[in-house]
Amino acid sequence: MKQLSAFFRVARFFFVSVNLRIVTSFLFVFFLISKGAGSAFAQDVHFSQCSMTPLLINPALTGMYGGEHRAFLNYKNQWSGMAVQGAAYRTAAFSYDTRLLTKKFKSGYLGAGINAFKDVAGDLNLGTTQVNVSVAGIVYINDKQLLSGGLQGGFVQKSISTSAMQWDSQYDQSTGAFNSSLPSNDVTSIPPARYGDFSAGLAWNYGAKQLYMHANNQLKMNFGIAAFHINSPSQKLNPYITNSIDNLDRKFIVHGSAQIGIASTDYEFVPSVLAFKQGTSYEVDLGTMVRWTIKGVSKYTGYVHGMALSVGALYRMKDALIPMAMFEYSDYAIGLSYDVNTSSLNQATRGKGGIEISLRYIKPVGVSSTRLLD
Repeated sequence: MKQLSAFFRVARFFFVSVNLRIVTSFLFVFFLISKGAGSAFAQDVHFSQCSMTPLLINPALTGMYGGEHRAFLNYKNQWSGMAVQGAAYRTAAFSYDTRLLTKKFKSGYLGAGINAFKDVAGDLNLGTTQVNVSVAGIVYINDKQLLSGGLQGGFVQKSISTSAMQWDSQYDQSTGAFNSSLPSNDVTSIPPARYGDFSAGLAWNYGAKQLYMHANNQLKMNFGIAAFHINSPSQKLNPYITNSIDNLDRKFIVHGSAQIGIASTDYEFVPSVLAFKQGTSYEVDLGTMVRWTIKGVSKYTGYVHGMALSVGALYRMKDALIPMAMFEYSDYAIGLSYDVNTSSLNQATRGKGGIEISLRYIKPVGVSSTRLLD
């Protein structure tokens, strides 16, 4: 325990001494200038509701929330309208994180979590299954600011089905058509690829509470940077091809969001931004939601459960417009969004983008309340 206490003191000194805002702002500007705002197909799983997938955005967000336990369920079905049957992407994810040693140290605490996802793509069922464990050290800068550094490590399995593959040797000249009953004389099975995957990140959080009950002039902000696939692992599926290299590109993320109360009303603005670069793929998401507090929580007894509704949209530059909504009741929340293609891909998808649904639960510390960015 003495070593952990010393760690929090050293970490606090480091974070205060280094102006993290200047460093991250520079990285963000450099990121956009070097590649321009745009989008391309990413190599990783892709959710639009970033606030509902914190451990997939930044390991430093592990345990960085106002509660004791937090869990998410996510599902996305993308491009189901593709002209090529079976070309859709289907992704399901789960994550859980908690805060540790919150009463042991005055200068900070630890966050620990686990997340897992399964992604299946295309008519060959290209599958990715991944399980990650993450840990973060969260340091109190003052009564309004937190800084966090997180690490994440996981195990990945990638697989592909050969049953739907079509080969030249299966072309039936007598009928002039493909015949799956003919022998392919080619690869009949491809063993899965397995590898370890490691990531890291930094995050900053600011929270100023409302001055008095029902003032609704609070301000919350968070900002972070993260690097995924630091070890750039090999994900080559076909062992029969020996002269090719298929390493997973490193991914760099910059993200930020805020919760801005409109004084003397029941409304808040919740703007957000996320940008990443992975190999030749890059993406910038910008948007905002408007949150309406339908019913406030009972501050002292907790007998009255809070309720809120948020609506808004994100714009993924040069790719999609994403309307979304979230309903919060007590410690639970459900989010719904739909990716509407605005790029040339719209012709192939027949106007159908991707529907996404998310569920969230946060076990509060003390009195329950509704949350959006915790």
